[in-house]
Amino acid sequence: MHKTTWVELSSEALRHNANIVRRLAPKAAILAMVKANGYGHGASWVAECLHQQVDGFAVARLSEAQQLRAKLTQKHIQARIVQLGTAVDAAVLQTCSAQQLDLIIHDLESAKLLAASALPQPITVWLKMNIGMNRLGMSATEFTQAHQLLSCQSHIADIHHMSHFSDAEDTDPSLTAQQSLRLSELSASLSTARHYPLSMANSAAIIAHPNCHYDWVRPGIMLYGDDPTQRLSAANALKPVMTFKAKVLAVRGVDASDGVGYNRRWRAKSNARIATVAAGYADGYPRHAPDGTPVLVNGLRAKVAGRVSMDLMTIDVSQLPQTAVGDEVTLWGEGLPAAEVGSHCGTISYELFTRITDRVERVYF
Repeated sequence: MHKTTWVELSSEALRHNANIVRRLAPKAAILAMVKANGYGHGASWVAECLHQQVDGFAVARLSEAQQLRAKLTQKHIQARIVQLGTAVDAAVLQTCSAQQLDLIIHDLESAKLLAASALPQPITVWLKMNIGMNRLGMSATEFTQAHQLLSCQSHIADIHHMSHFSDAEDTDPSLTAQQSLRLSELSASLSTARHYPLSMANSAAIIAHPNCHYDWVRPGIMLYGDDPTQRLSAANALKPVMTFKAKVLAVRGVDASDGVGYNRRWRAKSNARIATVAAGYADGYPRHAPDGTPVLVNGLRAKVAGRVSMDLMTIDVSQLPQTAVGDEVTLWGEGLPAAEVGSHCGTISYELFTRITDRVERVYF
């Protein structure tokens, strides 16, 4: 197929990054985050690549969980799938039970509903405590009540305790340590007869807070090649899984003072060469990318010049006179970290990855 705009996705890089997680947290089980369609990489593809390396997968919407379960079943893959915080009603409980989806319970009312429900199969629940993020999660009192209510129910297969750090990427570890203790100490106090599995560490905590790994770690962005802490050693360097590419469609000379693109935002200070690239905001490239945002043309750096439009963008290749129609342009990925592009655009790699649209061809390696 003739490609003008596409993403290349590397299973080798994905598995490499999962191995780094395992190296950093050798005693913990791994719950891989594949919400938002695997951070834009393809949830089922990620799960198929990693199901022998990790211990489960987590998604944010019930529809995501159902689709992933169906696709893995087609491939004869049995895997733990955890449904993250969602609105819980009787229908959700029945679906999670029937399809063997673990469910996170983040409020006491949902715990009460679950306790009173008759389910076709026992369900594993993850009780979530608010330790400082103040998004979802129960207070210590509510958490204790929910645990006591559910721990004696025959239709509860198992209980895990979890929360989410608010500042795990901070260079000062003190707040994360305090937040960790809020849950770990409460969890330990709830039973002397058994240990309930604990989970708090996201990607940043996996890298920066080894004392907080506990029983389950939950890598997200690091699986896809981005270090949110910028503290990994060269020996543990991550690899970009996604490389976003497009073709050069035209190259033209512009005179000094000529403008380029809508509203002629970029003006040539001297005679210049402009390449038009087959990618725009309808493909997922940020419309608000400023002049100077880096790209790679055949591996060499160039810069965005002019406003990104729906289907096209323009770049200054004055310093790359060999640039020609048909050349490959890397928008982010191998050789150009998405985090670097995101920093120019006032956003983060997470958003860049998840905004790639359906019309962009996926090429899996």
